[in-house]
Amino acid sequence: MTKDNFDNYLQKFNLNKKDLANLLSLPYGTVNNWNGISKPFPSWLNSWFYYYEKSLKFDKIKELLKDEI
Repeated sequence: MTKDNFDNYLQKFNLNKKDLANLLSLPYGTVNNWNGISKPFPSWLNSWFYYYEKSLKFDKIKELLKDEI
């Protein structure tokens, strides 16, 4: 993952680094230090964003169907 990819994900999901750190249960300093060069992004971060997006979509569907069930 590149810094641009990371920033795009944050923007796409309307998150900042502090919010992401809370969601990941990581110290803010850890997330803030990721830069893709001297402090690479974790290998699992792409899949985390993928499943986070799926979770948001599922929540929307669930909310739409709430009154139908």
